Amino acid sequence: MSDTTAITIVEKQLTTLEDKVRRGLASFMEVGTALQRIKETNGFRLRGFEDFNGYCEQTFGFSASNGYKMIAAAESAKKVEKAIGEKPRTAEAARVLGKVTHDPKLIEKVQEKLKKAGESIATATVEKIDQIVETVRPKTKPMFPEAKKEPPAPAVPTLSDTCPTCHQQPLNYVRQADGWHCGFAACNAPVMVGVIPAHAQACPACGAALLNSAAEFCEVCGCILEVA
Repeated sequence: MSDTTAITIVEKQLTTLEDKVRRGLASFMEVGTALQRIKETNGFRLRGFEDFNGYCEQTFGFSASNGYKMIAAAESAKKVEKAIGEKPRTAEAARVLGKVTHDPKLIEKVQEKLKKAGESIATATVEKIDQIVETVRPKTKPMFPEAKKEPPAPAVPTLSDTCPTCHQQPLNYVRQADGWHCGFAACNAPVMVGVIPAHAQACPACGAALLNSAAEFCEVCGCILEVA
């Protein structure tokens, strides 16, 4: 088993790579390739660093995150160049093309569409390339299908001693020719009156009357009941 922490580069080679990074920041492919080589060979250990992160920040003044982006852009550009003999001009364009570099045929499709518009991967803007890439890349399907939304359950009517019209609790309800009415003379609104057995128990969760003593759950809140 190989030692992944072993240094596999000499001082002179490391210095050459570091010089490429410092003077080649405008050439993202050169920078990304040099950084990848330094990381793969653990060259940063020759400078006394335990990890690649601290090395990037202290040596070049950019975060390891940016370093990894440059490495990814360089890899993407190499794949594009291998597929069509032409490479993107910026790291941003290379990163956008990274969405299709897994398939050389997709890269070719991007180039074909750009040429029809009088451009190419080497000359088009990042925005234009991104627009074309989105038209050729396969559309991914969600891992889990969206759950069907069930219609809301109908509201379960509840019994209450409060008048739904005046929102008061009258001392009694009055039976009239057309049915029951609120006992408050100022209201006298028609109401529906339910019958609750005197011995009915209340739901321990919502307090609603349990009309069926053998019920296993509350019909109002769904609370599971302990059946004696």
